[in-house]
Amino acid sequence: MIALGPADPCVHTLLALLADPHHVLSIGLPEWDKTIRLARQARLLGVLAQRIQPHDELRSAVPECVLGHLRSATVYSAHRGHLLRMELTALAKALPPELPVVVLKGAAYMLQKLDLARGRLPSDVDLMVAHSDLDPAEAALRNAGWEFEEIDAYTERYYRQWSHELPPLRVPGHPLEVDLHHTITPVTGRLKPDTTLLFADLQALPGERFLVLQPLDQVLQAVVHLFQDSDLQAHLRDLVDIDGLLRAHVHSHDDWQALAARAVQHRVERPLWYALRYCRAWLTTPVPEDLPLATPPAAVIRLFDWVFPRCTLPRIPDQPAGISRRTAARLGSLRHQWLRLPPGLLVRQIAHKSMRAWRARITLRQQSE
Repeated sequence: MIALGPADPCVHTLLALLADPHHVLSIGLPEWDKTIRLARQARLLGVLAQRIQPHDELRSAVPECVLGHLRSATVYSAHRGHLLRMELTALAKALPPELPVVVLKGAAYMLQKLDLARGRLPSDVDLMVAHSDLDPAEAALRNAGWEFEEIDAYTERYYRQWSHELPPLRVPGHPLEVDLHHTITPVTGRLKPDTTLLFADLQALPGERFLVLQPLDQVLQAVVHLFQDSDLQAHLRDLVDIDGLLRAHVHSHDDWQALAARAVQHRVERPLWYALRYCRAWLTTPVPEDLPLATPPAAVIRLFDWVFPRCTLPRIPDQPAGISRRTAARLGSLRHQWLRLPPGLLVRQIAHKSMRAWRARITLRQQSE
């Protein structure tokens, strides 16, 4: 297994449980204490509960006090799923029926009734429309009561000109926000999946108003979301999603070859290589060894193997992050910005954020005087 960095030993236990719930048969109560806390911090406790509870012999091996946490996580995830279904129903009524709308990520997994949707905790709804349909989709949502959060003019310009989505939308009082995309990566990003190809192969779901990406594109969208469009911080859940999508959609040798070929078409071979590396190492995903994907340079792999575990794996919340975790977090953040923005725009973004932080400190100081 790839070294997990300065991780608590119970991180190994959590990964083992996510890979195979039968591992509960070898866990004692002292291990459960930290494992539950780590799973909750990673937003995976509901997922863990759903993987254990269907099996009578596994439930009987779990201490009663631990079962209480698992039952609570199951109820809470069901509540969040109900909120997601309510939001999708409202969105379906608000959006013009002739407008093709794609649902992404957690909402798509739920509508497809994929196993990986069980126990997830959705916090938003990700929709995607063609760029030419962005204005009518935005107008329909705003007319139906969705509003943008308050942001300054620079941030709004950033979203509309350089990002892959509009600012978050929410109906006042609704617990979930809506992210309206026109592609799956920032338009200024170094990796640019083929949006025409994405929209050419959309799939309808029986009885549903929304469309979904074709299965291999769902895998690659999750891969790109984690390995390009995030700072890697506390994203173990996203790797678990990728594992679940691979197990749901990729089975035969031909499927794996098609996935590699699709990654080449979208120019996202490198993120897929990393995703398969960590899924195989941490979650025992049955990934073949002979996929036609270019291997990154050895020095880059060593650096990423140092950064990724320290950023992505959970830690006990009341234990301070050590210097290696803080350094990895800074590197993960820098990598995120470098992949999203060209140098000139990156300097401008850093300057804007620095000025905004300076003004906030001045205002706070003035209020305290």
